[in-house]
Amino acid sequence: MNNIYKAHCKGYHDTSLQKMIENYFYSERDRLAGARRILIKPNLLSASIPEKAVTTHPDFVRTVIRILREYTEAELWLGDSPGANFGKYDKVLEVTGMTKVAEETGVHVVRVESFEPVSRGGIVYSSLAEEVDIILNLPKLKTHGLTGMTLAVKNLFGLIPGTAKVGYHRDFPVDTELAAQLYKYFGILGHKTMNIIDGIIGMEGDGPSKGTPVELGIAAASSDAVGLDIAVTRMVGLKDEFCLTTKAAIAAGYDKSHIDVPETNIPLIKKSLSKKVYLPPFLKQLVAKQVYVKPVVLNEKCILCMLCMKSCPVDAIAVINDFPFVDKKKCIECFCCHEVCESDAVGLERSWLHKLVVGK
Repeated sequence: MNNIYKAHCKGYHDTSLQKMIENYFYSERDRLAGARRILIKPNLLSASIPEKAVTTHPDFVRTVIRILREYTEAELWLGDSPGANFGKYDKVLEVTGMTKVAEETGVHVVRVESFEPVSRGGIVYSSLAEEVDIILNLPKLKTHGLTGMTLAVKNLFGLIPGTAKVGYHRDFPVDTELAAQLYKYFGILGHKTMNIIDGIIGMEGDGPSKGTPVELGIAAASSDAVGLDIAVTRMVGLKDEFCLTTKAAIAAGYDKSHIDVPETNIPLIKKSLSKKVYLPPFLKQLVAKQVYVKPVVLNEKCILCMLCMKSCPVDAIAVINDFPFVDKKKCIECFCCHEVCESDAVGLERSWLHKLVVGK
């Protein structure tokens, strides 16, 4: 049974973080020593500075790499596929601080899209995952407008290349269906993962990209990604199944009885607007069209990069009067456009009934 290692940290240079990583790596020392090549897989969703808490913090990644070298002589690669800006990968690496991390630590930066896609059981992902012995998965603790939370299981979505990610949103527009497919995908690669979550500064509210940074002081690690996700979800005061990939895992038979409830004084984090309302099924059918949160382009902030259009799985965004415009009737509320916009130009518009049910 895989242990779950936890630390409460006052910052990224706290010795408790280093000690927790050392304890985790020591428990996996034989596995690390036998590896030939390891992929370090942070969350690099977009070209966002570390202070926004959109991506895994560079100091977190730097500390992990430094300690990792004490346990392995494996070749170290670092890579991820951003949400929609994968065509400007160098910019993403530079802004997130990963270029400097790679230069200082000597790790080799790889591009997910440079490896041929492979398909297994109808699931497409980058063959990069086949080229390594271990995927050292370094997710950022964030709320997520579609899956509730984005943690260890969800972070592997970044090994799906380029526009193939859009296809998942198109084919599985319902949040629980998408989460179930993500867990199915995790089942292919999960055995390769070692997982360390960066929640020292996390994100609450409208994650995974437009939420508010919050100092949580959480770092946690385990080779059981689902168990780790459950423990961290509890640590921030939420129910296990609020994280929909965890809900999918439990539905598929994952036994969570061995996971202790972590002791924590961390306050409940704020949920995304799209996850604040619960309606009984019979009532939901009656008012679903009136209770909604839809993306809207804020022209005054828009820089016309068109990442929102590129990310939309149902072509609900078109240029009207020189700016992108969201067709609310076509929109399936996947929030991909909101997630990938790097200029904060995609806001969320709530229906009057959503405001009445949820409040401010």
